[in-house]
Amino acid sequence: MSAVSFLIALAGLSLGTYLMRFAGVKVGAAIATKGRRRTPTAASVGTLPSESAPATPAETATPVEPSGPADSTERVTMWMDRATVVLIGAVFATTAVFDGTDIADPARLLGVGAGVLAAILRVPMLLAVVIGMAVCALIRTTGIL
Repeated sequence: MSAVSFLIALAGLSLGTYLMRFAGVKVGAAIATKGRRRTPTAASVGTLPSESAPATPAETATPVEPSGPADSTERVTMWMDRATVVLIGAVFATTAVFDGTDIADPARLLGVGAGVLAAILRVPMLLAVVIGMAVCALIRTTGIL
């Protein structure tokens, strides 16, 4: 893979991930605010609360929040998060396991496995990547596999 094609693929992946996140925020905000309105009260128009008579519960300004949009927002957020994970997982699977049309060398597979194991054990992400690279480099330099 040449450097130019790698940079084009990296830019496309970065742009796609950013657009998915941006669309998730915009769609989530649009769904969350749909149908919400504040109802004005007679007591809140130009008077201080101490100057007016006590308001009845029906006159109090409360936002009208139907349960539907909140559930929709949670569903959209959940699906956008899942889509991002699937996209990253697909890139991981194709670049970590395959080298062109062939299966990658054992050193890369063991290095990826070590990095994944470190991530599962809740090691910081940067350290997990360094562990995976170190295992791969160690196996390749010693010539074990």
